[in-house]
Amino acid sequence: MKFNFSIPGYPIAFLSMLVVSIITCTMTTRLKEQEKLKAEAEKEKARSNLLRAVSHDLRTPLTSILGAASVVIENEERLTREKRMELLRDIRNDAQWLIRMVENLLSVTRISEGAAKIRKNPEATEEIVAEAVEKYERRFAAGGRNTLPVTVSVPDELLMVPMDALLIEQVISNLLENAALHAEGATRVCLTVKEMGSEAEFEVTDNGAGIDPDKLERIFDGYMNRENTGVDGVRNMGIGLSVCKSIIKAHGGRMTAENTPNGAKFTFTLPL
Repeated sequence: MKFNFSIPGYPIAFLSMLVVSIITCTMTTRLKEQEKLKAEAEKEKARSNLLRAVSHDLRTPLTSILGAASVVIENEERLTREKRMELLRDIRNDAQWLIRMVENLLSVTRISEGAAKIRKNPEATEEIVAEAVEKYERRFAAGGRNTLPVTVSVPDELLMVPMDALLIEQVISNLLENAALHAEGATRVCLTVKEMGSEAEFEVTDNGAGIDPDKLERIFDGYMNRENTGVDGVRNMGIGLSVCKSIIKAHGGRMTAENTPNGAKFTFTLPL
């Protein structure tokens, strides 16, 4: 096959195709560059938000631990046993909270480079759910608090879902703890797993007062809420929900929060 520029109109057609090809290639390159810059900007924004959250959320419990420990050391002989135990419990609870925060930060580090870093393996959902519920109950029992009873519903047939088991277990644990700490007036929490077409859907619902409508749209912003305590005086997890959504997004899933007639509902999906 040879180019034949002697055919009437051929040179114009050829040049037109060449120009269109060059313009298309240039536009595609520019779009890719813009997408890359946008992704970098979003990544930098997320990093800045995380640093703001960490600087605030780590300072408070560390100050509390230092203060309580100093009181015990400097006033050992004057403190009653009850007061000493109260201060030690405060130290333990703050230390446990710090551990949870570090776990969240490690999760952010693991997913900071994108979904390619997520190591997925087929996992039985009922096992992951059981581990998360046990972790939730153990954490609250160690803090001397009553947990909201959890009702679990999973498919009768074994449902295998590709996931990073530790990260998804952390997401479920965070959602359960969020209900226990912040669902005002709640007396129970329900965890439901079901197969929906090509996805597995996880729901955590409570029968509390619901989410403040003014905060609902920004509920997954890690730096949105800077209150130090939940409804019963327990410290807010800060970036917990932000981390949850990042983990689900890195898995290729979706996460939402909404109010229901009977409380609040958090839903996330994972591709099958």
